[in-house]
Amino acid sequence: MIYKRCSRCGKRIPSGSRCDCLKLRHKEYDKYSRDKKSKQYYDSKEWEQTRQNTLELDDGIDVYLFMTEGIVEIADTVHHIVPLRDDWTKRNDVDNLMSLHHDTHSKIERMYRKNKSNMEKELKEMLEQYRSLREGRSKKF
Repeated sequence: MIYKRCSRCGKRIPSGSRCDCLKLRHKEYDKYSRDKKSKQYYDSKEWEQTRQNTLELDDGIDVYLFMTEGIVEIADTVHHIVPLRDDWTKRNDVDNLMSLHHDTHSKIERMYRKNKSNMEKELKEMLEQYRSLREGRSKKF
């Protein structure tokens, strides 16, 4: 039998078949992303302003890639470290928001499934460190 890797999750599957992660992806989307309150928030001017402020605060780069691999990649997504469904009050807290490229965001969401609390802690520390480095850099120049 010939196998291939799923382009979404990397699982080894028989060639010509579909990976189960597609069903899981749609199930998770229905469960978490189709929330009316969250959708309304993400469509609001409040979120757009918060998102823009976060991207500017992080110099428009993917903080995770920069801090883990030293790669500068343009950020096009803003990630809630503690998700809206877990703590609505942190929705506009810039200390809970991290600029990411969409591919990195997907990677982090997969890591959340393995160990969410540990990943949240790592991201908070990483963001704090990045922003303190950034502040030190701007004070010098």
